[in-house]
Amino acid sequence: MKKCLFICVSIFLNATGLFSQGGFTVDVLPTNVGGKSEFKRVFEQEVVFPEKALKNKYYEKVTINFVVKKDSTVSDVKIEMKGDKETNAEAIRIFNLYQWVPAIKEGHYIDAKWSAVFEFDPSKYSKICKKRGYEKFKYLVDSKIDSSGRIHTTGVQMPVYDKGNYALQDFIKENLEYPRQAQLSNIQGTVILSFVVEPSGLMTNIGIAKSVGGGCDQEAIRVMEMIKWYPGKYDGKLARVKMTFPMYFILNEEFKDNAAGEQK
Repeated sequence: MKKCLFICVSIFLNATGLFSQGGFTVDVLPTNVGGKSEFKRVFEQEVVFPEKALKNKYYEKVTINFVVKKDSTVSDVKIEMKGDKETNAEAIRIFNLYQWVPAIKEGHYIDAKWSAVFEFDPSKYSKICKKRGYEKFKYLVDSKIDSSGRIHTTGVQMPVYDKGNYALQDFIKENLEYPRQAQLSNIQGTVILSFVVEPSGLMTNIGIAKSVGGGCDQEAIRVMEMIKWYPGKYDGKLARVKMTFPMYFILNEEFKDNAAGEQK
């Protein structure tokens, strides 16, 4: 068994670390959906640096303590280490985008204390903006946004690939590379990804709902991160929508339709 004694997994490229609190013993620690690489990716995709902090080149670190409950919800959210008012608000906004996987003890999900650390480093912000191609989000013109933060799973207008689903087939065909390890081991199958399409059309919480192995999971995520979406709508407003999406890895077959995204 692993002991949760303030274990820290730190990521210093402008974002993020995760560490446990408590002194109890668990078999599997809690984490965000997609793990620490997705934690960092979402932060760098979403962060909008507060203007005052950016102008004055303030480096700030915000630590948020919370409980990951056994049903994957969070409670007892508190800021332990604070920045200024705007930085705290931005940290909380980004924190609210994440979904969580609870800790496991003796085969059962349990409640567990956890922490997320957000590092706001003005010296790296311009590089992040250049890499992602924008400083602030661009929403559809004249579109209202569902501000509830709720992730919708039913009764929505589904997100679609921004160039159309037929074009998505071609995009995946051109970009998906069969992993060498999977080829040598004769591994085939369908990787099913789960993720949330945000009102901006960007994705968060990319995770594996069904694994294949042999490098196929990682390749499916790599290609998924390249896809751009026209966001979904709920009650006429741009909304957060959860989807599942299959990516097929089949040896000796030129192409299989990889465009059948589904709502979950």
